[in-house]
Amino acid sequence: MRYMGRGGLIVRRYYIWKSAQAVAQGVLWDDPEGYYFLNIATVLPEAQGKGIGKEMVKQITDLADREGRKCYLESSRREPNVQIYEKMGFELKKEMECKDGDEDAGITLFCMIREPRKTTGPA
Repeated sequence: MRYMGRGGLIVRRYYIWKSAQAVAQGVLWDDPEGYYFLNIATVLPEAQGKGIGKEMVKQITDLADREGRKCYLESSRREPNVQIYEKMGFELKKEMECKDGDEDAGITLFCMIREPRKTTGPA
């Protein structure tokens, strides 16, 4: 039996993803100062390509740079997202596969980290 949560989410899959995420973050998150986690960012299709998403990410990366803190994100698409995030200074660190059984195609999440850049402005 499949339990559907709010919005049609298959709850079991959510926990599969959270478990895989915990393993990936356990391996990748090695900085005792912590990370800014860019959890979910979406732009409506009709607004894409206008720099809105880039500006949203820039708000966080600028703050992280001033504080000397790393940023972390998980992208649900290799193309074109990984290349877009690489242009913003993120580096692909791990591909995280989330499958619900052997026959499920599952999804791959692309785990990326951005090192802080040196700034000259006030913190």
